[in-house]
Amino acid sequence: MTGNSRYLAEVLRIILPKHKNKEFFLYSNKPIHPIFFDLLGPNTKVVLETKNIPGPIYLNFFLPRRLKRDGVEVFWGTIQMLPFLRLPIPSYVNYHDLNFISAPETMAKWNYFQHKLLSPITMKNADKIFCLSKNTKIEILNFNPKYEEKCLVVYPGVSKPKPTKVTQKFPKDFFLTVGTLEPRKNINRLVDAFLDFKTKHPKDKHSLLILGRKGWGEEGEFLYQKLKDPKIQSLGVQFIEKPEDGILAAAFKQCKVFFFPSLHEGFGLPLLEAMLEDKRCVASDIPVFKEILSDKCDIYVSPKETKDWTHSFELMSGPKKPRSPKFPAKQWTWEETAKKIEEVLFQ
Repeated sequence: MTGNSRYLAEVLRIILPKHKNKEFFLYSNKPIHPIFFDLLGPNTKVVLETKNIPGPIYLNFFLPRRLKRDGVEVFWGTIQMLPFLRLPIPSYVNYHDLNFISAPETMAKWNYFQHKLLSPITMKNADKIFCLSKNTKIEILNFNPKYEEKCLVVYPGVSKPKPTKVTQKFPKDFFLTVGTLEPRKNINRLVDAFLDFKTKHPKDKHSLLILGRKGWGEEGEFLYQKLKDPKIQSLGVQFIEKPEDGILAAAFKQCKVFFFPSLHEGFGLPLLEAMLEDKRCVASDIPVFKEILSDKCDIYVSPKETKDWTHSFELMSGPKKPRSPKFPAKQWTWEETAKKIEEVLFQ
C-alpha cells in the first residue's frame, strides 16, 4: 500500500457507486492490491495481463489496444504516465511530483530515465493534469508555463479507518515514522539522529517505531539490515515491515509525535493521518509541507542536517502536547477530492 494507491482507492470508493449506469475498467499489468477488492461491482471490471510485461512496454504497446478493444471513452492515468502516442480519447493524469528534475538523486536509475523520457510526453498529451499539491503545479509550470490551463490542484483527503482488532504490541512511549526504505524518505538519517539522541540522553525511555517496507539503494539494503541489528533494537528502534492498515491506524493513534524526514514529496499523506489523530509533527523543511502543517504547533527541520533532527527529538521528548489549533479535518475530505476529479472525468 502506497499513498498513490490509497488516493486512487478512496476516490473510486466515492465515484463508483454514484455512476452505476457507466462501465469502469481498471487496467493493470500486475495483480491489484486487496484494498480495491471491495470496489468491484457489476459495472466494474479488472483487466489484468496474463503475462509478465514490464510497465513501460505495457503502458505504451498493450494498454492502448485494450482501451480500443473495450470501447473506453475516457482514460484516467493514475500513476503519472500516459502512452507516448496520444490517445484518441480524453486523457487525464495524476501528477505527484517532478522528481526527475527536482530530486533525481533520490530515484532508482531505471525510474529516473523512464520519467525523464516519458514525463514531458505525458504532460503534452494530457488534457488535464491533476496536481497533488500547489508545489507540484509550480514544478510543472516551471518546466513548461504553457501547461497552466491543464493543471488542477486536487489535494488528497483523509479519514479515520474502521476500528480493527490489533494484536501488535507497540512501545510504551514512541515516536513514529512511516515510509519505504529508500533514499527519498531519508529514514536512515532519522535513525542516526535518534541514536545520537539516545547517546546524549541514555535515561530517556522513548522508542522510534518505523513502519514500512524494504526499498532500494542504501536505504533499502543497508538500512534494512541495520534495523535488524539487535544492538540498534536495544536502543529503542523498532521496525515493522509491510504493516496492515489496522497496525498503521493504531500506530498513528498511540504515537507521541509523528516524524516525516523526506528529502522530497509530492504531498505527504501520512502527515494528514497523524494530524487527524491530534498528533504534532516534525517534518522536513520543504515547500510542500508548508501547505499542510501549522507553524504554531509543528516543527520544520533541515532535511539533511542530522544534528537538527537530534535536537527535534530533544524538543519532543518533553510532556506530550495536543495540537493547537486543532486540525481542520473538514477541509481535507476524500469527498472534496473525488468531486474535483469527477467534474473533469464526466464533463
